[in-house]
Amino acid sequence: MSVHLERAQLLLQQSRPADAEREAMLALAQTPEHPLAHAFLALSRSDQGKAAEAVQSAQAAVGLAPDVPYFHYVLASVLHRADRDAEAKAEVEEAIRLDPDEERHFGLLASIHLALRNWPAALEAAERGLALNPEDVGCANLRSMALVRLGRKTEAMETVEFALERDPENAVSHANQGWNCLHRNDPRRAQEHFREALRLDPELEYGRQGMLEALKARNPVYRGMLAYFLWMGRQSGRMQAVFIIGTYLVMRLMRGAAETRPAWGVVLWPLVIFFYLFVYLSWTSVPMFNLMLLFDRFGRYVLSRDERRASYWFGGCLMVALGGLAWWAWRDELGMLVAIVAAILSIGVAIVASRRGRQRLWFALGTAALAVVGVTGLVLAAGGGALAMTVLTAFGFGFLALQIAANVVGR
Repeated sequence: MSVHLERAQLLLQQSRPADAEREAMLALAQTPEHPLAHAFLALSRSDQGKAAEAVQSAQAAVGLAPDVPYFHYVLASVLHRADRDAEAKAEVEEAIRLDPDEERHFGLLASIHLALRNWPAALEAAERGLALNPEDVGCANLRSMALVRLGRKTEAMETVEFALERDPENAVSHANQGWNCLHRNDPRRAQEHFREALRLDPELEYGRQGMLEALKARNPVYRGMLAYFLWMGRQSGRMQAVFIIGTYLVMRLMRGAAETRPAWGVVLWPLVIFFYLFVYLSWTSVPMFNLMLLFDRFGRYVLSRDERRASYWFGGCLMVALGGLAWWAWRDELGMLVAIVAAILSIGVAIVASRRGRQRLWFALGTAALAVVGVTGLVLAAGGGALAMTVLTAFGFGFLALQIAANVVGR
């Protein structure tokens, strides 16, 4: 191995990807077709978020040495980080075919299955890795993640405790235990583990996100929403669809019964109103409670720049909606239209905030277009224009399309 490759490997281990990329490039300048140099270049670029370039470099390494399992493993890793999990799965399976005795191959396979929401396959892969090396902390953590999503919370806790015994200074293990505590509705203990995880690795996003959820879970309303989100996250895509559609149909029946049988309305209307509030919160609770954390002396430092920006946009929409309700209270029907449009746009902001990469751009453009249509409809309504209801109806259909796209397109 050349000096430049040795330096690149060391720099990758030290989490200095930009410097590692430079050394890998110097190695390639000396030997342009060195597969290991391409592999290190792929890993360094992936660590910097250069997904497309990383995949290209990893594919070059595989093309130069297709029979070496490590290069398939590297390609699978960068594909997995780029959210191209179906392709990543094929590559890591090829690495396993070439070398079935390497536990990290099964660890990566388990991580990919978790991303694909195939909990039983993730558990099987993690356990195969542990069968090769019972001391592997990475596979133990992945086994715990799969177990908690399968509803086997006690086993999940025990698995992470095992990992912490083997390596008490492992930040991922502490973060994993924090998430296990959240799944058990224990946000206070979760905060302790997330705090330790961030002490050990301040850049650990898995721990930062967990701390954010634990802080918001101090609010009983958000705690209930978090329990719902975590429960839904443990279900298959089909089960989620059945639950959402079934609940919606039941609410439609209840609303119809409340309208046709006024005597039942005393009981049914509060349930229907609660359902619609719950639906609104299910879309907006994240930016809403992030907004509240902006006023917390510690919470504001946990929020990322994007999360703060989304909170400001959401707060603006919420203020307009509340202002519209106040306007409506003065017996002006236009105020209710303003409140409805602003509330719908706040959901659009929440959808945009939940996305990343190109998806965020497309949903942002869709929400901006929706805002233009909504504001145009309000202006026409204020002026008594005949086209007002037509434009606002188009706004409603646009919002429906945005919701469908958000549900169909994976995050």
